[in-house]
Amino acid sequence: MRKHVVVIVDNPSNLETITELLEHSGYVVSVLMSFSSTKELAFLRPDCFIINEWLPEICGHAICLMLKAQAQTKNTPVILLSDMFDEPLENRCDADRILKTPFQLYNLPQIVSLVIRNSKLVHN
Repeated sequence: MRKHVVVIVDNPSNLETITELLEHSGYVVSVLMSFSSTKELAFLRPDCFIINEWLPEICGHAICLMLKAQAQTKNTPVILLSDMFDEPLENRCDADRILKTPFQLYNLPQIVSLVIRNSKLVHN
């Protein structure tokens, strides 16, 4: 069964690139350009979230904190994308992986696979 990744990125070109790369690697990808609610995200039942830190309505680390606080999504891995270097995001949220942008996009499918596999090992 193919793994499902929900991507929340507000930049259309980044969203398109990430989507194509993950789909080409065999993932089912749901894309959102904004955040509406954690219930909506939980309803999608993804194996992994990829969230941009800088979204128009809310910061990605805040979404991550909300997801990790919900029973339905607390064990779903979150990859946070950020260009923030001044304050470590590790101290602000419980993301499974933080990728500092820019990063080598071709590594993203392997990173997604790794966080999904590690999450299953920890929570099973």
